[in-house]
Amino acid sequence: MVYGVKKSRHKWFLIGFGIFALFVAAVLIICPSNPETTKKSNRKKSVREYRQKAHISKKVILPPSGRQKIAIIVDDIGYDMVPLKKLLKIDAPITFSVLPHCIHSIDAAERLHRAGREILLHLPMEPYDFPDKDPGAGALFSWMNEEEIRRQIREDIEAVPYVSGVNNHMGSRFMENKEKLNIVFNQISEDGLFFVDSLTTRHSKGKELAEKIGLRFTSRDIFIDNNQDFTIILQNFMNPLKKRNRWRTLIIIGHPYPSTISALKEAVPKIKAEGIDIVPVSDLISN
Repeated sequence: MVYGVKKSRHKWFLIGFGIFALFVAAVLIICPSNPETTKKSNRKKSVREYRQKAHISKKVILPPSGRQKIAIIVDDIGYDMVPLKKLLKIDAPITFSVLPHCIHSIDAAERLHRAGREILLHLPMEPYDFPDKDPGAGALFSWMNEEEIRRQIREDIEAVPYVSGVNNHMGSRFMENKEKLNIVFNQISEDGLFFVDSLTTRHSKGKELAEKIGLRFTSRDIFIDNNQDFTIILQNFMNPLKKRNRWRTLIIIGHPYPSTISALKEAVPKIKAEGIDIVPVSDLISN
């Protein structure tokens, strides 16, 4: 009998000790003794979860293949911050082209960068009707030699921070000069930038030279506000929607006129409602 009691007590002791050990192990797992280890573990978990959510979110917002796309470029930024602030309130990834050496060139580029918008250098070039039309500070002229052109481009790029590409401001004469344009394209190619031809002349040599040297290149399809009447500008936005079977992508260029800003506010929701994606212009340039 005594031996049976001792054996029973020993059995219950082992069971009790096992339960206690399991309890201690659970406490150690749930509440580690080192609080700093817990913080690091939680930080890693938070970062991992954030990256997973960001990755999922990014996948969700990618447009399906085959959807039509429009890039909207607003030129002549740098003179005035008021229209820029209004444009930034429009819910669309508009691309902004900033003139160099203007009173607000750097301020505008800084603000656009903080807003996550794509920025182009609006590179001034010689027009046919110079000097009646002045392209402004930092302009390229056909009488410049290679060293002068390259130096001026570098100065203009430095005057507009965060640029990813370039488009021409005026330049009807310069864009037809293969020799001088070749210098420009080689310089911006070396700087890792792309070029959007504003097509201020139908005789532009841009596409031909870009293909020759392998420069990332595209050109605009529509100038939206040659006439600054609101009704006409809005109609210029709506016309392509009526002819959707004729295009896959469009590049539209406008300016920070009050009528253009008003038309953009009205046009953007209508474009989206048609299932058309508004994208930065770089999305429409093949690598």
